[in-house]
Amino acid sequence: MTLLGAANDLSDASSSLKNLKVEMPNLEDYANTQVIDFRINGNANQRRLKASDIPKLAKDAVVPVGLDDAVNRAFEFFADFENKRSAPILTITPPLVQLVEPGSPAELAGIKPGDLVLYVNTLKIESVMGYYMAFNEKPLFEVALKVLRNKKDTLSFILKNASRSQITGVNSGIKFVAPGEVVYLSEAVTKGWAEQYRREMLVAIPSEWRLEAANNLMQNAKRLNLIAKGVVDPSSATPAKIQSRDVLNWQHKKVLENIDLYFSQRRKIENSNSAYLSNMGDAIVGFICSLVIFAIAVALFWYQRRMQSKRK
Repeated sequence: MTLLGAANDLSDASSSLKNLKVEMPNLEDYANTQVIDFRINGNANQRRLKASDIPKLAKDAVVPVGLDDAVNRAFEFFADFENKRSAPILTITPPLVQLVEPGSPAELAGIKPGDLVLYVNTLKIESVMGYYMAFNEKPLFEVALKVLRNKKDTLSFILKNASRSQITGVNSGIKFVAPGEVVYLSEAVTKGWAEQYRREMLVAIPSEWRLEAANNLMQNAKRLNLIAKGVVDPSSATPAKIQSRDVLNWQHKKVLENIDLYFSQRRKIENSNSAYLSNMGDAIVGFICSLVIFAIAVALFWYQRRMQSKRK
């Protein structure tokens, strides 16, 4: 009975080990941990973000792809979300220069904090979003800027990189006066962010789970992007303060925690297997000893009967 019980326990443990896997995080879990006020569909009333507010994806919309493709798509969704989230504010924010990055094309050209951008080439600029969009129409290697300085002087400047590389609204070196949570992510910045993820985060995940983690990140980023499109009203006075970087850090932390949990559970099962095997070994040894004792007893019984027969 002990042997049969140990064998049954070993079979159950082996089945549990086979079914054990690393669970990937869902965006609903992130929503449940946040305390965020937001408006829904233009409604003036505010409430907390709930897991049920997270848009679902159709089964055919979740198609696993290769590692690099999954990472690239994830950050494209993140960038689209951030740009849609920030667009209402950037569209009404005047293009007033807050600071100029040292060594940037803007500094080399002579742009100064306090300048108000009026034109990018021949395009009239009325907002920060207009400034960024002006660089999206075609590659620009030299950019003519016209600015208003000291609210009275109209000055013209030429922005260019010493390396003759393309100038974008982001790498031009101009930072505008805007709320801290408002960002605009260009294609170049998005690619740089994806490379940073590969270099600093993805390598921390064991290789056997990197592809699954990257596809999970892509799925969560896509669903985050749909929040801005269908649930949150970003033009309200208090739009949801969800930022993709927070979601990225949360997802990466959860993946690592779930991998640690997987190994912890696996060690418990393997330790149980060792105990079951030990019990089986003890049972087998006991069974063999019982057989030996039984054989000795039978032999003694046979020997005594034979000796009694000879005396008669």
